[in-house]
Amino acid sequence: MLSRPLLCALALLPLVACQLGRAPSEPGPTEGSSPGDPSGPLLPPREPDIVARLSGRVLAPEGTIPIAGALIYVTSRRPPPIPDGVYCDRCVRLPEGTPHVRSGADGRFTLPLPWVGPLHLVVQKGAFRRVRPIEVRPGDQDLAAELTTLPGRMDKESGDDIPRMAVVVGAWDKIEVSLAKLGLGKLSWFGVDKASLAFDLFEHGLFPNPRDPRSPERLLRDPETLMKYHVVFLPCSGSEGTTCTDRTSADPVVQRNLQQFVARGGKLYVTDYTYDFVRQIFPGYMDWIGQTQQIGSACMERSYDAPADVQDAGLRDWLAAQGIVDFQVRENWTAVERVNTVDALDLDGQPVRVTPKVWVEALVPQHGRRPATVSFVRGCGRVLFSTYHTEGRGDRMGLLPQERALLYVLLETAVCVEPRVLE
Repeated sequence: MLSRPLLCALALLPLVACQLGRAPSEPGPTEGSSPGDPSGPLLPPREPDIVARLSGRVLAPEGTIPIAGALIYVTSRRPPPIPDGVYCDRCVRLPEGTPHVRSGADGRFTLPLPWVGPLHLVVQKGAFRRVRPIEVRPGDQDLAAELTTLPGRMDKESGDDIPRMAVVVGAWDKIEVSLAKLGLGKLSWFGVDKASLAFDLFEHGLFPNPRDPRSPERLLRDPETLMKYHVVFLPCSGSEGTTCTDRTSADPVVQRNLQQFVARGGKLYVTDYTYDFVRQIFPGYMDWIGQTQQIGSACMERSYDAPADVQDAGLRDWLAAQGIVDFQVRENWTAVERVNTVDALDLDGQPVRVTPKVWVEALVPQHGRRPATVSFVRGCGRVLFSTYHTEGRGDRMGLLPQERALLYVLLETAVCVEPRVLE
């Protein structure tokens, strides 16, 4: 049973980060000094007695894919909801003494606790967060999967938050199908059941109509609409056959809006033929094979499948935990020549040198190994690019390794952003 003083202390535990809806970075070790003797030796704090252990496994919304690196903690109150629109998700520390743990590559965790009684369990990865009341009992306690599965829909009243996502429907890369397979909607014979989706589709009609609230033009050219979202997907599109003709990325209004969206904390996800939304709007971070000053010059006439070489240890361990060691990335229609270090400003407006992170490399015919999945921080947000289609050519009901990698990278790039200093 919790003592009254301890209950009072617990009442102060809600996350500082929850003002922004987040609690991303783990607290570091704490130190103390002898009272009244500032020059005396540092004394480590007394470790609390462990009276309970919570064990479980964090899963994706579809219920089987493990989630690595999720934050699991307990608190006496429900944290405030995550903001509805774009916001700067700064990394902050949990209050000292908050019991917390990260899930492993297989999604499993054990959380030691010095308390028993009624508490709130928080399971979070990026803006996906589930909060549930639990009764902690003495000893070991296995948590039901419902408590540790990330939500697939927004239900703030029940304690479920997911990022607000906008998908511009691509002509060639059906990323909405991949998102549905990950548990964010249902599939239909013709693609996805639109009524079931936990994200918004912006789709071209027979005739462009910027006044249509669900037109891509409205999303990209109206800052009020754009800023309602946390993540925007721009999958492969914008071509006549294999000739890329879409000049939307060169529109100054679109450029300004997307730059502001990312700077304020938005996440922009771009695939293959839409690469100019990275090259034109965030120049310098990457060079593409075949690029010139012309829009669409790096679009390839033929796709290629390529053996994947995973560069990120966390992604490699996570895939291995699911039995995936060797795989190909399918339907690549562009190729990145190199990534570059760029002088930029961090989320506080301070100078910083940013080198894009390469998650996956692929063996490009006649060019050797090149970056295939890349992300970089820009202001308070991130930009993610892949040379290949998200959904490739696979079983519509199953998930390709590259679709699983999408989930991992999407969640990793959706975590908080820390200020960095110029090296």
